[in-house]
Order: sequence, then structure tokens, then C-alpha cells
Amino acid sequence: MTDVRAFQYEAVARDGSVARGILTAVDEGALARRLGSDGLTVVKISPAVEKRAAGQDRPLRPAERVLVLQQMALMLEAGVSLLETLDTVAQGMQSRKGREQFQAAIGALRRGDSLGQALEDNIPGFPFYVYAMSRVGEASGRVAEVLKEAADQMAYDDRLRRDFGNALTYPAFLGFAGVSAVGFIFTQVVPRFATMIGEDRTNVPAMSRWVLSAGEFANTHLLALGVILGALVGLGVLIVSNPTIRSRAYEIAHGLPVVGPVLQAREIASWARLTAFALTNGVPILSAAELAKAAVPIGPFRKGLDLLESDLRAGLTLDASLASHTSLEAMDISMLRAGQKSGAVGAMFGFMADNYEGRLRDRMKRMTALLEPTAIALISLIVGFVALSLVLALSSVYEGVV
Repeated sequence: MTDVRAFQYEAVARDGSVARGILTAVDEGALARRLGSDGLTVVKISPAVEKRAAGQDRPLRPAERVLVLQQMALMLEAGVSLLETLDTVAQGMQSRKGREQFQAAIGALRRGDSLGQALEDNIPGFPFYVYAMSRVGEASGRVAEVLKEAADQMAYDDRLRRDFGNALTYPAFLGFAGVSAVGFIFTQVVPRFATMIGEDRTNVPAMSRWVLSAGEFANTHLLALGVILGALVGLGVLIVSNPTIRSRAYEIAHGLPVVGPVLQAREIASWARLTAFALTNGVPILSAAELAKAAVPIGPFRKGLDLLESDLRAGLTLDASLASHTSLEAMDISMLRAGQKSGAVGAMFGFMADNYEGRLRDRMKRMTALLEPTAIALISLIVGFVALSLVLALSSVYEGVV
């Protein structure tokens, strides 16, 4: 079947008023029939000519994706059909690329694809769980509720990323300012002191000689240091862009004293939230475990979840497997054991998610509170060491003259 296209139309209503707009349809005849069913007499239909504004070719931003899911959930709850919901959402997008993707999804739905498959094949960029949740919602007849929960989860993830970035902004600024100050001291200030002291540095303390030599080297090899700095920046980009290196860096960060607890709380919170969602929507425990595991990065906790699936297939209980292979606390295991006995294990996972999300916020605040004074102290120590070295050098020269 032909994909839908955008047409602009002009029609007359029963009261004589003129209606104009842009709608999507398979062809002009289909649009004319649609307008006629709404009580409009078609005057003119022509292919829509889109005016491209700056940034229209970009993909949807995370905040826009959250808004799209919220709008879809709201319209579906109000009784609007799925196809009309997607069409309305697409027409309201500023991103031309986003509109084209949603129109392609509409075409896939008209061909008989499921909602989850149509979204996954035609609208990339959503988190993996949005497509999985869409399939669950369609199977259970609760698409609107599921999309609303998916939007809430996406909004939480986006807010968490922004909060984490904001938490690191000030320490990063302090680090950049400190490195710049130290670089200026070594390339501009220290060489001048070295010239004043001269070549004879027999009586100069060892720490002062080291600082003076480092300053002279930095001043002489500015180009080489620039190349080294560029290489370090390139290495950082490589770490971010390479999945293998990024995974290894994540494992190292997972074991650090301050950052590690933040990452652990984030993993457990996301996993518990998705597990709770799946179980409360009637997904079997094995499928729920597989869905939620995909939200956890590769690491110790993910390895424990890999073993969870095999244990469940072997007949081991959920709480026993998690107690053996993960670092969940005894209270968490006890809650899940009680949930299994009472049939409310989904609610227990939801409570666990709330608990770890609260811990995550507290640990992020604690990490920020530690990073800022640590950065200031480190910069102060370096600058103080350099200043003390220069003062001792000048003092030794003065004593030699006297």
C-alpha cells in the first residue's frame, strides 16, 4: 500500500465558512472522502509545499520525544484513534525529519504492522524500552497508560542526565580554570624566575630545581605540549565513542569510592522500575527479567541478572537467585520474597525503584559536595607547591649573595 503524503486543502463548511489546512492521506481521493465525511465540501486539494526552517532536518530531541509520547497518551485516553493520533502529533512537529518518520510509521500501521514494530522500524532514537513497552501495551489493551509510563520514564532519564551534567559543571569549570592557571604559571611565570636565578642552582632546593626545570621545558616545548594536549582530548573522544573502551571505563568508574555508589543506585533503580512496569502489565517473569536487563550496562550487576534468567528457568525462586548473584541488600531480598508469597512482586519492585531513586539523588548531591572542595584543594596544593618552590629558590639565591 502506498505511504501517506501531506496535502493542503481548501473546503467549505455547512455554515459557509472556509476551512484550510494540511492533512496526510494516501492520495487526494482519500482525503476528499475524509473531508466529506466531516461535512466539508472540497474546493481544492494539492500536495503540501513545506517551507523548511533552520533545524527542520534534525532528529527529534529527547524533550520532544517525551512530549510526543505524552501527547499520544493523552489523545488515546480521550478516545482518538491511533492513526489519527499519530497524524496529529506528526503535523505539530517542527522537525521535518520527525514528521517523515511518523508518517512512515502510519504507513506501516496501515499495512498491518503492530505499534511497537512500526515505531521501532520507522522512528529510531527512542530508548529500547519504549518499543518493548508499546508491544506490551498493545497486547494488554492499555496503550495509552503504557505510553504515559514510558514518557514518565524517559522524562526521568533525561532529567537525571541533566542533573548529573549540572552536578559536574562546576567541578569541571574549576578543573579547567586550575589547569589553565597552572599552565600559565609554568609557561610564563616560572621561566622568568629561572632567568633571574641563573644557571648556578647549587644551593637551590631540589623541589625548586624541579619546578624551574619544568617551567623552562614547558616554555621551550609549547608546540609539543599542545600536541600532547590534543592527543589527550582525542583519547577522551575515543573513549566516549568506542563502546568497548567506554564499557571498560564504566567498569573502572563502577569501582571508585564516590562515583561507584551513584552508578550502582542508577542501575538498580532503572532495572527495578522497568521490572515493576512489566510485571504490573501482565508480562511473565522471564520476559520481564529479559526486558529490564537490557536497561543495565555491562558490569557486575548485569552479570548477576544474566544468571537470574537461567536460575528462573531451572525453577529457582527470584529472591534466592538475586541474593546469590547480585549485591542487593537483605531488605530488598526480603521484600521480594514477601511479594512472591503475596502475589504483589510488581508492587515490591516499584517500591524498590522509588527507594533507589531517592538514594541516587542523595548520592549525587554527596558526590557534588565532595568534588567541589576536592577540585579546589587539588588546585590550591599545586599552586601552593609552585609558589613555595619559587620563594625557596629566591631565598636561597638571596642567602648566597649575603
